[in-house]
Amino acid sequence: MTDFRDCTLETSRLKLRCVQVEDAEVISALMMPEISRWLASWSLPFTVEKARVRILREREAAKNGNMLPLAIEERATGAVIGCVSIFRDAVDPQKGGAGYWLGMDAHGKGYLREVGPVVLAAAFDMLDVDVIEAGAQLENAASFGVMRCWGMSQADDRWLYASAREKDELCRYFQITRAGFEGVALDAGKD
Repeated sequence: MTDFRDCTLETSRLKLRCVQVEDAEVISALMMPEISRWLASWSLPFTVEKARVRILREREAAKNGNMLPLAIEERATGAVIGCVSIFRDAVDPQKGGAGYWLGMDAHGKGYLREVGPVVLAAAFDMLDVDVIEAGAQLENAASFGVMRCWGMSQADDRWLYASAREKDELCRYFQITRAGFEGVALDAGKD
């Protein structure tokens, strides 16, 4: 079994590393209503204790080779500015799901666009999945923009239970296959 707790990835401006219990305080502080409203399982108030519990659960999934739960740090400052994760689907182990969010001060800087190719490459390699999908509520145009810049194509709309709000929400899903990702990477290398 592969252990992903030591996973570290880098882009020109960012370092992505497995979340650590020491991140609980900053993650709790970053989780505001403007962010939580778009996330299915990040309920408010997102206390430091809730953050610790979530981090421990995600680190266990990383230890078991089922998730890449990554804190996003600005390389220039070392500050944690958000999280991105890819996890293996519990029903279909050849499918991965992606989740991501940034603190309010990090919005509009192109950070999620920057992490996409690096995170997707790592997930296809490390999790060995055939497809990765992400979904968002129909009103979340910004998230659809992230999915498109990651090379994902619209797949379908379906209901998802959002434990953060204790209700079903209609979400639009996008996906990218391993072959599609490799094709995008090859095309980008031609420029």
